[in-house]
Amino acid sequence: MQILLMALLLTCIPVMAFAQEDATVWVASPWQRVLKSTPPGTQTAARLGAAANEYEPFRLIVHAGDRPLRDVRVVAGSLNGPGGAISAYNLELYRAHYLEITEPSYRVDSPTGWYPDALIPFLDRETGEDLEGATYDAAPFDVEPGENAEVWCDLFVPAGTRAGRYTGTISVAAGSIELAQVPVDLEVWNFELPAEIAMRSRFGSLGSRVAKGLGIDADSDEFRRVEDLYIDEMLRHRAVPGSFGPIWPEWSEEEGLQEHGEAERLRMLVEEKHVNALAIPFRYRDEPEKCKAYLRAIADWLRDLGYLDLAYIYMRDEPNDAEEYETVRRQGALIHEADPEIARMCTEQTVTSNPEWGDLYGAVDIWCPLWGLWDEATARERLEQGERLWSYTALCQGAEGTPWWQIDVEPLNFRAPFWVSWHYDITGFLYWSSVYWSQYETMEGVWEAPHFREKFWGEGMLLYPGPPAGIEGPVPSIRLKLIREALEDYEYMVMAAASGESGRTHAVMGPEGMVMVRPQNARERVDAIVADIAASFGDWSHDAEDYARARRELAEIIAHAR
Repeated sequence: MQILLMALLLTCIPVMAFAQEDATVWVASPWQRVLKSTPPGTQTAARLGAAANEYEPFRLIVHAGDRPLRDVRVVAGSLNGPGGAISAYNLELYRAHYLEITEPSYRVDSPTGWYPDALIPFLDRETGEDLEGATYDAAPFDVEPGENAEVWCDLFVPAGTRAGRYTGTISVAAGSIELAQVPVDLEVWNFELPAEIAMRSRFGSLGSRVAKGLGIDADSDEFRRVEDLYIDEMLRHRAVPGSFGPIWPEWSEEEGLQEHGEAERLRMLVEEKHVNALAIPFRYRDEPEKCKAYLRAIADWLRDLGYLDLAYIYMRDEPNDAEEYETVRRQGALIHEADPEIARMCTEQTVTSNPEWGDLYGAVDIWCPLWGLWDEATARERLEQGERLWSYTALCQGAEGTPWWQIDVEPLNFRAPFWVSWHYDITGFLYWSSVYWSQYETMEGVWEAPHFREKFWGEGMLLYPGPPAGIEGPVPSIRLKLIREALEDYEYMVMAAASGESGRTHAVMGPEGMVMVRPQNARERVDAIVADIAASFGDWSHDAEDYARARRELAEIIAHAR
């Protein structure tokens, strides 16, 4: 739910606070940093813009004055407009769970304090029922004196929604006392985001890490059901996980591929859930002939299904010396001999780390450099050779100014990289894990201090285990929601660039008289819009209004082409 085209402008209306005169309900943008101690803002209504089949979030902040607020409840109503009603069911409410960050993440210059991250759902998505009695309940909730409590509001505009203005309200009360009626004003644009996902990605494997964290047998039917909930949650955010349960047939030299329903599951994932990237298991890599026979069989199977173009093999991760460079070259040659149509991915920059190690040209089809090690000249050369570019982030690497993905960074760190991706023709993204919980003895431990190596808050943990919140599936983080918003931005870029010509040839007065000017085509316009916002991984706007304005321009290009 991208703050899309209008960024949460908010009209000022009186807030009803009969419980105490200095209680405040205000609206914040997803791109604002709002801690438990942040002073109240003045925005008191949500004005949003979105396409059909798109999410658009905003945040309700309930601030207590000198006295506590007890039994606070938030109720969303339907939005009514030219196409009828957008049901209140499509406005999902989450209470933000706060974490005390006593020391900033490594290299992060941010205030300490209580940060919101895990988003506890008010309702069970699977049953539609209130969630009650868990360790972390969403509602009702209390707000202590002088503090904030946040409710994240995730508005989904259903596919097929008619364009126009839709309005409704959200009620906020403390016990029997009404605190506010918050207006919600949504402009639905005359186009629809595709169900297909434009940006390919790999947000880490789920399987064994989730099973271990939940204490469930990874081979059980119970876990298969739970794993699908995790897969669905990631895909709802246009984030493609690196594993999908049992989709790869077993293989043996004697019997070849032994399929037991894997093709049917794979078709469902690709055709119905729009999975766009498939990581082929790199089995038998230490037995070259056996490995090649296996990969030939898998490639033929995927080719027959029509999905080989979605597949890749993740080779040696982050090669960092001469021996590891040679390993990548050897692996690349082995895969190419097995089937030259299997794409080979490596998490390495396009320029060699050390000339004495040689280079990886000819061994890699998908280059996946760290943001802080991007080399524009050689990346462009690889594109010209027909190779592909992905990117990745991990820890707080790169020069100052590189986007980092910790809980305590400015929220725009999660938006800018996908604008830079368009600028550089990057079509894929990798994140090493979304469920790195292995360091915790209990699931509650993840909720209390989600950090990696005690230096990186939230690193590798975009999802929280659901049982402490009373659900089987995962609990999303604010960071995952922000990533979804940025991936929706990217969809706008793709759609706008594909919309054709924009404008007509016209005459303008130049220094030497009247001249005819050819307008930019749609791709050129999109490139120019994006370049003004994000020129590189070290040069990107830190002003949320810049993205809102640029996104509106992209939306207008798409709308005018309809």
